[in-house]
Amino acid sequence: MDAERPELRRRPPPASAVERAAGRRALLEAQAAGPIAIDPLSGSVIVLRHADVERLLTDVRLAGVGLTTFDRMGIDGGPLRDWFGALMFTTEGREHHRLRSLVGKAFSPRAVESLRPAAAAVIAARLAPVRAAGGGDLVEALYDAAMQVMCTLLGVPDADVPAFIAWVDALGPIFGIMTDAQIAAATDAIVALLGYTSELCARREREPAEDLITGLIAAEHDGDRLTRAETASMVANLLVGGHDTTSSQIGCSLFTLLQTPDVLALANAEPELIGAIVSETIRVEPAIGGAPRTVVEPIEIGGAARAPGSSVILNTMTANNDPAVWRAPERFDPRRFAEDDAPKLLTFGGGPHHCLGAWLARLTLAETVRGVAELAPSLAEPAEAIPWTTKLGVCPARLPVNVS
Repeated sequence: MDAERPELRRRPPPASAVERAAGRRALLEAQAAGPIAIDPLSGSVIVLRHADVERLLTDVRLAGVGLTTFDRMGIDGGPLRDWFGALMFTTEGREHHRLRSLVGKAFSPRAVESLRPAAAAVIAARLAPVRAAGGGDLVEALYDAAMQVMCTLLGVPDADVPAFIAWVDALGPIFGIMTDAQIAAATDAIVALLGYTSELCARREREPAEDLITGLIAAEHDGDRLTRAETASMVANLLVGGHDTTSSQIGCSLFTLLQTPDVLALANAEPELIGAIVSETIRVEPAIGGAPRTVVEPIEIGGAARAPGSSVILNTMTANNDPAVWRAPERFDPRRFAEDDAPKLLTFGGGPHHCLGAWLARLTLAETVRGVAELAPSLAEPAEAIPWTTKLGVCPARLPVNVS
């Protein structure tokens, strides 16, 4: 352990709101003690302060984790490794820049914004049974909303969305250490998903449409285009990377807002503030709280030299609550994001690995907040009694509400 650097007590994934709050409190206490902490199990350096996290998100001496977890699991070949190893998440340098340049042209804010009416319709349809019944579980009601919005963007027929959800659920564990059964299920899922998306790409080549797959096929940068296999792989990348993270953040954001009914009322009274409300819920209760990195060139972090191969976690949750940057960070205040000088929210990363789906996630969250605010719901049980669950993101397992 680094001299005088706190070593956090290893905690299991939170099973309740109380455990979630305790883990958050421990990290913030570590931040107050110093710029870094040490993970006791992996030895990873956890970077805790906003200025350091923001700087290191764009430092070329750090890279993504690549195929490190696959190596640890002994997955040294096969379709799952081939797919994962070619993603923007795992590639670096020239190949990463090439993929990002091609995909970014099709995945523009304008293309995402055109989805707003469709996203609002999806959310309204999912919330209608809750309204009619006078209450229900918002997590259950909205479980497939993010996937439905993404499939609408991509151009996937509605009838095929349930199959996509099953495939993506099986692929969800790939960002961590998997069991043999999970590896087998994920392998079957990626073979099926890539087969379907390849067929859909072929269909769009013959019959272009106003959707992202058509845009990906047509995208060009310096005379280069995505191959059919790359397009199918990119579609799977967007689905797997966006489904669980957005769904988990929906749960976290609503958990926060259900405890602040005045802010839900504000969303109805001043809908122009919904974007700021979404940002504040992400700041206060993020489903994803850190960005893992690997040192690829010698670098000093936290006053000590870090050798290539060292593991680093850029803790965006603590960065987004750093009192050196945020005014009264403990206070839930959406209006801070309506100010021109609001600090940068780091949850979506930065630099080459800034989340490509950030615009879509924000739009889906905004329409979710808008739809739920119109219900004027109240929690049907104490917040501290609600269980939490962990997949790729951490979120409430249920959100039972009453609707008057």
